[in-house]
Amino acid sequence: MIIKHVPMRSLRKSNVVSLVDYLTNTQGRQERVGEITISNCHSDRPDAASLEMLNTQSLNTRAKSDKTYHLIISFRPGELPSAQTLRAIEARVCHRLGFGEYQRVSVLHHDTNNVHLHLAINKIHPTRYTLHEPYKAYRAFGELCDSLEEVFHLERDHHQVRKTSGENRASDMERQAGTESLIGWMQRECLEDLRAARTWVELHQVLRHHGLAIQPRGQGLVITDGQGTFVRASSVARDLSKQSLERRLGRFQPSDPVQTAKPTRRYEPKPVRSRMDTQALYARYQQDRLVRAQGRAVAMQEARSRKAQHIDAAKRAGQIKRDTIKLTMRGRITKKLLYMKVSQTLRSDLRQIVDRHRRDCAAITARYQRLTWADWLRQQALAGDQEALRALRAREAAHGLTGDTIAAVGTRLVNAVVGAHQDYITKQGTIIYRVGLSAVRDDGSRLQVSREVTNEGIDAALRLALQKYGSTIAVSGSDEFQDRVVQVAAHARLTIRFDDPTLEQQRQRYARDSQRPSTAETPSATGPTQAAPPPLTPPSEAILRHLAEQERKRLQVIRTPTLRRFEARDQGMVQFGAVEKTKDGYVALLHRRDETLVLSIDEATFKQFASLKRGHSLRVSSTGAIRLVRGRRR
Repeated sequence: MIIKHVPMRSLRKSNVVSLVDYLTNTQGRQERVGEITISNCHSDRPDAASLEMLNTQSLNTRAKSDKTYHLIISFRPGELPSAQTLRAIEARVCHRLGFGEYQRVSVLHHDTNNVHLHLAINKIHPTRYTLHEPYKAYRAFGELCDSLEEVFHLERDHHQVRKTSGENRASDMERQAGTESLIGWMQRECLEDLRAARTWVELHQVLRHHGLAIQPRGQGLVITDGQGTFVRASSVARDLSKQSLERRLGRFQPSDPVQTAKPTRRYEPKPVRSRMDTQALYARYQQDRLVRAQGRAVAMQEARSRKAQHIDAAKRAGQIKRDTIKLTMRGRITKKLLYMKVSQTLRSDLRQIVDRHRRDCAAITARYQRLTWADWLRQQALAGDQEALRALRAREAAHGLTGDTIAAVGTRLVNAVVGAHQDYITKQGTIIYRVGLSAVRDDGSRLQVSREVTNEGIDAALRLALQKYGSTIAVSGSDEFQDRVVQVAAHARLTIRFDDPTLEQQRQRYARDSQRPSTAETPSATGPTQAAPPPLTPPSEAILRHLAEQERKRLQVIRTPTLRRFEARDQGMVQFGAVEKTKDGYVALLHRRDETLVLSIDEATFKQFASLKRGHSLRVSSTGAIRLVRGRRR
């Protein structure tokens, strides 16, 4: 695991409401947002908790820096700790950093190959209103990770600080953008030659051969490529700092301006090293980038022209009105009042024109968005470009999936057409398929089933495996997962063979048992048979309107929820809202994202959950049976 602090150097970006909204926004992807936990707040809703944190921050008027601490706890690929483990890790990390009593919202994200936990922490104490800033927290991150990995039996990671902050930022940029950074390029191309230089003249000569130059800035030195890109010399290597260089070469000497030697090589942002040739793809990317830039420039020019035309028209209209008043109106005071009215109207029109232009510019920027190399590959892969998908998966940063997986045995059907709906593609080339409440991940060589998978999700994964890999597959993961896969395969009567002889024997046995007539004493392939609940009358439209009005009044300061009847397709995990008695019987209000589901229940269920607090996690079957999930509270 890795713990990382994301500094917010801009007060605008430090807004806790915006951060929580970003973290909890699904962005149209089912797999993005997982468990949400709120600590030390009165509200149990993330949007209301963020407003509460913002109000607390407003009570501290002395602090001028950002008041929100953004922390990321990332786990190894394929690692998915339980909700209880995540809460324990979060509590230990916050206590170690001194944030144990502070307000925070934590959100689990599943939209990358690494499950990661985001923590939005209010640095203002909820009662003392003082600001807390952990001192050199990065020193504690390594110790915390080592101890947490040992306590919770997590996969070991390297936590020694071996790179400068500049090197870490360069590595992050290369990982996210997919192109070489100037720091990374220098480390690979000329770092050893720079270290071998014995005088400032030799150092300048090495830099000049690579199209670079070094110059003082502030108390240190910066290196530029002549195209506007600057990096601190100490970011390239610690021994290139001003202090280290002057200790080795003497007092700094600037480069001789008379030197006109042409560089033998120059830094150009190119794709990072990959296992495949991406020259043709990168040429397409550069062409697309050029077209986008030209389209953005043309659209911006047209927007500016429209703005100027509208302003001129508004001013002409205002002048015509003033001339009319001058010629037709009598009385100094009357004219003055009318002139004032015309001026107010003109100012209002100009504000509207400027606001409209600002919205147009935002829309143009979004339409012609500058895409990094990795983002462009992902966009092309989502559109069905298999070459772009292979390029994503060939990146050195890509890792194979682990955990509960289904893989091919023998020859893969690489050209198979998969009919499942693609929810998202990560920058590592992992395709995430949406299957009901579950998600299936595909990294090209194996399928991973995650996030409290249902039998529907396992069935979809097996059918995908049939399309992609053929009839013989290998299953890895926990014993429970393997047993469920075998049961689902047998129950669905899929033409699948398992490479493991034991699993294959179990599948054949389950298949034979599923063909027998089922009785009350014979368990089904998916588990023991439960008695069907008594038929319940669905809530009427009048009841739904009444409950919707109550829920709207309760939440009207935040958002208006969507309220509807519970359907069989809504089975799975929900958050408990309330149970109420109506004239037609009893109902339960269940929350899932921005929806409130109304489920008819019997009197026994009403009494069972009458004292349950809001936010507890429940599991609901397709028939409406409710089961409390212990130890899980949102």
